[in-house]
Amino acid sequence: MSLRKNRQTFVIDRFAAHVSQTTMNTVHSLSATLGSGMKRCLATVSVCGLMIAALLGGFGFVNVSLAQEWQFVPVGPPILLTDAQMAVPNAESAVPNARDVAIESVDLTLDAVSQPPAVNHDILRRGIDGINFLGSTCGCLPPDTNAAVSNDFVAEATNFRFRVWNKTPGNQLIDESLATLFGSPSNGDPYVVYDDIANRWYVSAFDSPIQGLLLAVSFDGNPVHGFQTFHLVGPPLPVGELDYAKMGFNRDAIFITFNDFSPGGNAGAKIIAIDKLAAFAGQLRFFVSTPRFQFRAMPPAQMHGDQTGGVEWFVSTDGTDASGSTMRVTRMTQYLSNSPNFIYTSLPVTPYRNAPRADQPGGSITTFPNTTTTQVQFRRGRLVTAMASGTPADNFTYPKALIFDIDVTSGTPTLVHQFVVNPGVGVAAQMPSVDMDANNMLGLTWMESSATEFLSMWVATLDGGTGRLTSTVAAAGAGFFSVNVRIGDYSTTVLDPDGTTFWSANEYIGDAGTTDIWRTAIQSFVADPNASSTAIAP
Repeated sequence: MSLRKNRQTFVIDRFAAHVSQTTMNTVHSLSATLGSGMKRCLATVSVCGLMIAALLGGFGFVNVSLAQEWQFVPVGPPILLTDAQMAVPNAESAVPNARDVAIESVDLTLDAVSQPPAVNHDILRRGIDGINFLGSTCGCLPPDTNAAVSNDFVAEATNFRFRVWNKTPGNQLIDESLATLFGSPSNGDPYVVYDDIANRWYVSAFDSPIQGLLLAVSFDGNPVHGFQTFHLVGPPLPVGELDYAKMGFNRDAIFITFNDFSPGGNAGAKIIAIDKLAAFAGQLRFFVSTPRFQFRAMPPAQMHGDQTGGVEWFVSTDGTDASGSTMRVTRMTQYLSNSPNFIYTSLPVTPYRNAPRADQPGGSITTFPNTTTTQVQFRRGRLVTAMASGTPADNFTYPKALIFDIDVTSGTPTLVHQFVVNPGVGVAAQMPSVDMDANNMLGLTWMESSATEFLSMWVATLDGGTGRLTSTVAAAGAGFFSVNVRIGDYSTTVLDPDGTTFWSANEYIGDAGTTDIWRTAIQSFVADPNASSTAIAP
């Protein structure tokens, strides 16, 4: 299966894969400095090609206007291994060492109590070996790791694979390609969620060639019983690359947001609102709207327990993935119509900036993409989300995991907590995600690496009231990441319907980094090792 069916997609995807990290960082710095009056590299392929040639060293300069344009390249579909450059360690790899995790409180509304962090393997519960590079059958990277959980099942989607396990015994029930799931070829970028309001599963992904999106909706709460599939393509949707799609839901609708890289698009976010009841009846009824300009992701909330409907929430950076000192919360109503209503709230936060550096023993790892939210969870009037970005503590050098807890109970968003998970000096924390349990404790994951730690998956629980982080390695990195130009592009953390157990899915690098390029893990864990597993989900 070809991953690129048109010239435009081919050029920008290879660009994202091959531009050196140093050049990426330089361009991001220029983009942040020059502000928001940025042109888009969308008019012609020849302009993009010129930019690529300049950035790859074909010229002795970087054109300022082209540097501005770089910010609006898509994340794109996965890249074939044959198109990626293998890296080798530039020094003898150090042995990863265990270390404690510190949490920097930058809470704007609560003075968190300073307590020593705890590394506690006791929080771990059942773990599942997720899909790996060899098992994915796509021969590509990154994995685009994400998972969801219901009362009885755990599902994971990666490029180009979909798997389902029975949660209690842990046996595998479904292992199939995305093409089999959708009944149509897919170029990946999948996302799976479980809708606990309707007891249904949803999976979205690129179609192939990249002209629109595919959506699968389960017939009931058992994914083994099958899915109704839909092809979202053509008016009112733009035809072309609908990049970095993210999914959420409320009582009434399924929401998919994407960045519009179709011909003539401006790279800004667009929102698809899909009528749930119509989809359950096998009919596709949806509306497309354009909110205030947002680049990169503008993920819709997964509004667990929503019984009223009428409102959907989104949390994102406040305009771009370059830098900022506010986070944008968007309230959307009248979404199942051609005249939706939007209310935007900018919440002041500690300044953040696109982070340029991540290390591994013997080399480096890309930080692309960062400074974007990728998942938003809604619980009892609270929105929680996370993103990797640079912070003032190290002059915005290494990405850290930024956690945001926002109260929307009154209809006007207020920031309850903001935290920065800082594993240490020179340590990168990438691809974070977070959810909240029935006791308002936070569960989170991130990918971690440094000059002494191979790319690993970590999980933690965070008490927002005290600022205490209890963390542990969920899947330890065991080797050099040889194809280090693409990671992520995201992770997920979801709360089990028991109300106390978290499940996180993330990427790590095993001991065969030149053959089994990437691996994924799905790990369950709890905030209190002595907590009951019988709590009622919200």
